[in-house]
Amino acid sequence: MTPSSSRGSRRVLATRLTALVIAGTLVAAGCGREEDDAAEDKPSTATETSGADGATDEGDAPAAFINPDDDCTNYEGTKGITGDTIKIGTVRPATGPYSIFDKVTSGLQGWVDSTNSKGGVKAGDGKTYKLELVKEDDAYDPAKTPGLVKKLVEQDGVFAIVGQIGTSNNLAVRDYMNENCIPSIALATGSTEWGKANEYPWFIGGLPSYATEAHAFAEYLKETKPTATVALLYQDDDFGQAYQKTLKKEIEGTEITIVAEQPFNPLTETSTESKVAQLASSKADVFFVGIGGTPCPRTLTFMPADWTPMTYVSLTCASKTAMSLAGGKDEGVFSTQATLDPSGATDQANPRVQAFLTDGAAAGISADDLQGGIAVIGWNFGAMFGELLAQSPEVSRAGVMNTAYSLDGVNFGLLRDEVSATTNGDEDPWALEDLRIVKRTAGEWVEVTPMTSYAGKSNSFEGK
Repeated sequence: MTPSSSRGSRRVLATRLTALVIAGTLVAAGCGREEDDAAEDKPSTATETSGADGATDEGDAPAAFINPDDDCTNYEGTKGITGDTIKIGTVRPATGPYSIFDKVTSGLQGWVDSTNSKGGVKAGDGKTYKLELVKEDDAYDPAKTPGLVKKLVEQDGVFAIVGQIGTSNNLAVRDYMNENCIPSIALATGSTEWGKANEYPWFIGGLPSYATEAHAFAEYLKETKPTATVALLYQDDDFGQAYQKTLKKEIEGTEITIVAEQPFNPLTETSTESKVAQLASSKADVFFVGIGGTPCPRTLTFMPADWTPMTYVSLTCASKTAMSLAGGKDEGVFSTQATLDPSGATDQANPRVQAFLTDGAAAGISADDLQGGIAVIGWNFGAMFGELLAQSPEVSRAGVMNTAYSLDGVNFGLLRDEVSATTNGDEDPWALEDLRIVKRTAGEWVEVTPMTSYAGKSNSFEGK
């Protein structure tokens, strides 16, 4: 079966699924999700829903986004579930120049351990499940990813992949996962490729779209620097090219111009120093850094003293840990934000941040990582998976993915209070579409623009 060639012709999602049952509260430290005020609009019992597609017995709900009878061959809906334990897997760079992202997985592991210590996740089927996480290291090399994912699926027998890191790495296994109907949830990538839910419905992102991020900053430039000249450093893969293409699209018809751009290959290049020198010679008054990993903050250290543009760094580069590698040149840098910041004095007063700091420490996350900002992302990925379990009346691979594509204004983990995760199949496949522009000030991120919702718009920002 090749979903990308046949899926769209077989089935089109007509409308959002009827809100699914929330049959229990997510048992996860730091989640702090309150009961939905609209709970009375949901089916009152799990028995009102039947089948992996979530359609009601009375037939009054539209067909689900995924129907494994039509979309899968050799479907194993509950593989990875043994008794009251659900086994999940992840692949991340624990070694190499992008090993800083291993802290994401530390956060995910912390969430798993904390959740298990509190009894587990009470799912929508009324059962409570504990979780087991199996981790593999691909060193951010997409050539290594397929073999490791196949090991997780075929040998370890995981139910789903959660929080897998890297755009190219996820793309390297997209067809395999899709054809075998294995969920890949909370991808640690905001590539525009994850907006193709009708072709690849077994993937859902855990970050905002990079195109939405670039759109938000371009809108800010239009208001504050309408004649800006931009120097662009972008990662030469689907990750960085999403920024490049969207920026070019967004400035069409304006007086903003890209006067210099340089690609950076994360697999063959170790330093951006020469790239920065070339970009600095343009004397652009805006510097957009669309790369990730350790090379991103270190890029700031290469900026010459006589070049002081407004500088923007990728959301993936905005953690306290990353900024500590900027050689003191993070002051005044801009980025976007969707999550609470445990290192910020203001956010530390938030009860969910306080719970995260307490429960994360009890789960073995170091004090530096708790406030470093990267582990928070992994904690959120785990909380997202837990939220899907809590809302799924049938805990199966298709059931959980159908829940993922029918979220209705939920907030989980350490998402900022104003963030509301909503999805609607391929019409709106992005869970996180709320962003605010922030500026690095005295070691903290300070709001420059209020949280803005781009709900249902992320795919429209994609550049070509």
